[in-house]
Amino acid sequence: MANLTRNVKSGNEWTQSELSAYNILVEEKSLAEFFGVDELPPLADGMSIFSETEDRCSAPDDETYKLLLYLDLANRPRPGQEASVQVFTKEFLQKLGYDAGRRIVMIQQKLPFIVCGTKCSAQTDVCILEEDEILLLVQENKRLDIPDDPEPQLVAEAIASFQHNNIVRERDLHLPALDEAIFPAIALYGTFPIFYKIKVTSTLVVAVGTGTYPVDTTIVHRHVPKLPLRHSDPGMKPLDNRKALIRYFQVFKQFI
Repeated sequence: MANLTRNVKSGNEWTQSELSAYNILVEEKSLAEFFGVDELPPLADGMSIFSETEDRCSAPDDETYKLLLYLDLANRPRPGQEASVQVFTKEFLQKLGYDAGRRIVMIQQKLPFIVCGTKCSAQTDVCILEEDEILLLVQENKRLDIPDDPEPQLVAEAIASFQHNNIVRERDLHLPALDEAIFPAIALYGTFPIFYKIKVTSTLVVAVGTGTYPVDTTIVHRHVPKLPLRHSDPGMKPLDNRKALIRYFQVFKQFI
């Protein structure tokens, strides 16, 4: 793999080839291995109405109606409405309390990072910030006509976030830069999530920045949710799937 070509590419251009070129390996993990639990937690009280209301016309309140409308738009976005997935994700994460305390949910955060000696950028679809430090990343499959792979883009965003966070630590917080960090991340296919824990080290950042092959393998952990129903739509529209995925998001919150 050391002889693979490493080209200057922005984060949204990264593919599986970049993961191979920088010795990055994605490993599938079980529920227990990834989340540290044998079973998903029960639904939080505040999510019961959203989890039990199939159609927005049956929603008992405006908040539930709007969230279900965002879900419908995200589940079947038309060309020109790709942002509907980002908007639903933002509202859904806020509903789950991912923005607790002083955290905020941002859309389309642009991050500079160095690739092969050239200044490039990576752009998150959704991310969670606390005092300008990036805590969580979300990347959707944007192409409606030809599906692409959000996974390599998430890795690029994690590398850019690592650089960004270390600048914030040193410049604003007067703290030493970290040698490594693990970023919780989510790839979205419509409203179906795949969960990641992406480890980034200073060694990997140097390798990407100089366009060289790192000796040490970077391991990314991935968990694909197991849903109770196999629908043509694997997202949150079917109620049983929605309840399961809400519980996945609840347990994933521990990592931020």
